[in-house]
Amino acid sequence: MKPLKLSIKKFSYRYAQIFSKLRRDIDNESEYVLGNKGERKENALHVIVRLLISQRRTVTFLAFDDDFVIGYVSLVFPRFSKMKGNTYLTISVREAYRGKGVGSALMETAEKYAQAQGMRRIELEVFGKNKNAIALYAKRGYIVEGTKKDAVYNLGAFDDIIIMTKRISA
Repeated sequence: MKPLKLSIKKFSYRYAQIFSKLRRDIDNESEYVLGNKGERKENALHVIVRLLISQRRTVTFLAFDDDFVIGYVSLVFPRFSKMKGNTYLTISVREAYRGKGVGSALMETAEKYAQAQGMRRIELEVFGKNKNAIALYAKRGYIVEGTKKDAVYNLGAFDDIIIMTKRISA
């Protein structure tokens, strides 16, 4: 495999079509996402409309290998003032690019952005059986804050959802 030419770019509308395809592709290849193969029906227009509605509360960064999109991270900022300082993170990387530093680079970008926006805490959820993702998050300083027992039916059995958080400011 050729050397990775990793770049991280903030989402813009010109990436809507490739972002939509990326999410469908990851759904089709990954065991640990909420969508099963074929369930995600969004297209570029759906992505644009959703982003227009939530543009003040959501930011997404895309990872590229040269000009091929290989992953993304999104931050969702709180709607209500009582939740000020908190943000929710979602991340996905194409299977062929896992274990190559792409997830770490995306998370580092998201964490720096959240900190610059005055956030103090990042929260994420991960399937309990997704040991590789849990190890990555722990390595980056995330701690388990809670568990939703048997919250998702996946691969023929129930699995927990693990809630992990990281404080990014004092």
